[in-house]
Amino acid sequence: MPLVVAGLARWAAARRRHALAVGRAVHFRCRLDGRRGRLLIDPRLDGPVFIDRSGNAVALPRGGEALGATVSTVGQPPFEKVSLRYRTPQGRVVRLGLATHDARTLGAWLSEEAGPVSAPARWPLLPTAPSWAVFALAAALFVGLATADFAVFGKHTDAEVVRVDRAEDDCTVAWDGGVEQAGVDCDAADIRPGDRVPVVALPWPFLGEAVDTVTTPLVVAVLGGVPGLLGLTGALVVNPLLCARRVRRARRAGPGVLPTTVADGETEEQDEEDTEEWSALGDDLRYAGLAAAARHADRHRPGPRVTPPRRGPGRTSVSPWRWVPETLLGTAAWYPLLVSCGAVLDDHFHLGHWRFLVFGTIGILSLARIGWVVTDRSALCGPVLRAARADAGKDAWQPMRYVCLSREPREMTLVLFRPEGGDVTAPRFLQPISPSRGTGRRTVGGPAPVGEALVRDTGAGPLICEIDGVRYLPSRRATEAAADPALTRAELRHLAESHLRPVGRT
Repeated sequence: MPLVVAGLARWAAARRRHALAVGRAVHFRCRLDGRRGRLLIDPRLDGPVFIDRSGNAVALPRGGEALGATVSTVGQPPFEKVSLRYRTPQGRVVRLGLATHDARTLGAWLSEEAGPVSAPARWPLLPTAPSWAVFALAAALFVGLATADFAVFGKHTDAEVVRVDRAEDDCTVAWDGGVEQAGVDCDAADIRPGDRVPVVALPWPFLGEAVDTVTTPLVVAVLGGVPGLLGLTGALVVNPLLCARRVRRARRAGPGVLPTTVADGETEEQDEEDTEEWSALGDDLRYAGLAAAARHADRHRPGPRVTPPRRGPGRTSVSPWRWVPETLLGTAAWYPLLVSCGAVLDDHFHLGHWRFLVFGTIGILSLARIGWVVTDRSALCGPVLRAARADAGKDAWQPMRYVCLSREPREMTLVLFRPEGGDVTAPRFLQPISPSRGTGRRTVGGPAPVGEALVRDTGAGPLICEIDGVRYLPSRRATEAAADPALTRAELRHLAESHLRPVGRT
């Protein structure tokens, strides 16, 4: 259940992020300096407005800077909340309490400069539908598709009543000359053994089952119609009315300015120091601790030595023609897909017809996972390859410090830091890079454990890092430390602990 809840939470956050990108109204549940309310991002307002439960409205201008984030777990990991510290363009610092993935979305969106306000559309887009309405519509759609499948691919026939259970209003019917039998609902008071009743023999994966044509359509109409009507009412009526009511309250209250107590008496110098602080990470996971772990591993880790990488096409550490298929096929869902196909063809587990339902479901989920990975990563290939092969200007490449950590010789991660700052600087990005073969036998190419890099943002998630004239292609998207501190902290500790090995033989 925690995994299911976490998956649903991420899906809902992805819907809100997409709605925010296309200009739809999104109302985030959040806290502003401890006050509960909603952050209204609505085309009908001049900008983001926070409205609390008492109806007080506060304008929250864009174009500032997200200073940091702290995770506070409530009960289970799926219910993580993030306290996002945001400094407005006027220098005020506020704290926004949000769900983990909403904090990542809003932190990036608020840090962007507000673009020109476009003319309102003739037909404004509907606000983002709440999750419960989408779930209701999905349930109604599922019932409708299942009903259509049974009605189209099922076998309509007149079955003979074999036995009548008057206590349960259930009849056992037989068709195909008595070869197939199943229990269906019936009117036990009017039906006798030997009568013939119309039934629908269900297709795969429910072979051998049947339903009647009188009671079942009414049950299906209730099971599909009630959630469908509930979802449509919520998405098209209730939610737009609630959003319009919040907008009217915000306009009536008149967005006020942020109170002076929001900054908690912080001065400009303290704000600059706080940008280097991140309470979610300990001192051992700052630049000094991670650099020491990387140097220690480079000197004492057993196994093949690391040599400079061979420069492939486009002065990259990996050939682009090799990087594309590895990126597109980089999912473990191929293994359960092959196992499910083999189990469906050969009933090795002696499940009978149930193997179609069990392993068919596993195969469908594996195909959905593969399709999602291919669709997600195919959108990365073009921007990454263009960024790796193009000779952009100096402004496109930003200098940063890095520490190279790796669990295995071919699984390297670059931890990127600001170019300025001392040993207590907190990390900014974690960028896993693709492995590359070195010039010697049984060696793996890679950068030095600590150094400086030129970093270019592809705009699609991954970062291109150029170190000593070699551009390292990413293996997946970069992790922004301030946006997801829990994941960053766990990843860094796992990497750093794998490097802190005793000197000598192991």
